Amino acid sequence: MTDLGPRLAAGGTAELFAWEGARVVKLYWEGAAMDAAEREAARTRAARAAGAPTPEVFDVVKVHGRPGVVFEKLEGPLMLDAICAEPQRLEEFAASLAQLQATLHRLPCEGLPPQREHMMRRVHLGPLPARVKPGVVALLRGLPDQRMVCHGDLHPGNVIVTPDGPRLIDWFDATAGCPTADLARTCLLLRYARLAGGAGRAAFDPLRAQFVDMFLDAYRELLPEPMQGLAEWMPPVAAARIAEPISGQERNALLRMIETLLAAA
Repeated sequence: MTDLGPRLAAGGTAELFAWEGARVVKLYWEGAAMDAAEREAARTRAARAAGAPTPEVFDVVKVHGRPGVVFEKLEGPLMLDAICAEPQRLEEFAASLAQLQATLHRLPCEGLPPQREHMMRRVHLGPLPARVKPGVVALLRGLPDQRMVCHGDLHPGNVIVTPDGPRLIDWFDATAGCPTADLARTCLLLRYARLAGGAGRAAFDPLRAQFVDMFLDAYRELLPEPMQGLAEWMPPVAAARIAEPISGQERNALLRMIETLLAAA
């Protein structure tokens, strides 16, 4: 077994350590199942094979009883940290994120699991109130089904700004599906999610609304079609998000939005 190098980062589900040969290992926290690492490795490989800008996957390992994935080491800051360090470049970063997502949404992929099944599972398993669940399920069943690369967790905290361009990490929830759904997910994360990281990243909060507007304007210029039907996708995407371990504040905001949009439908 290769010895771990210095710890490089830590998040809600895993830690990142240096590894031999210009590589890194993402180690899930103790208690995680081996299939979590296998799932992330498989989905990253499938996305990369479809043409997505991802790090290369080298191996799935177990270190000190913890499952992990060995990745190519990417040089550069997270986009979220870069935004906080240089807020004057906000529009540039928003355009870069839009370009990245539009690139994914042009890539057909059969190697990732179906998006609708993934979302439906979360809608049914999550703590969604009975008063809104039937409407959400009916809406989700009637929305279009496609097979394009969808990251499922695209936001500036999952983008590394490398000298060769931005690269996406954390493909654990990637699916093949409708770009509009993936775009809706990104919008909700940008507006409401408590993005992982140190206290310094609180500098992003005052910039959220402006960043979302810039991001959507740039995406619309690149790929206008997925913008149609964005409001329709918001309730099921928000409902699937509620099944995750999020803050009460975010959960309440998403539930209010679901109720408002279902009432207007």
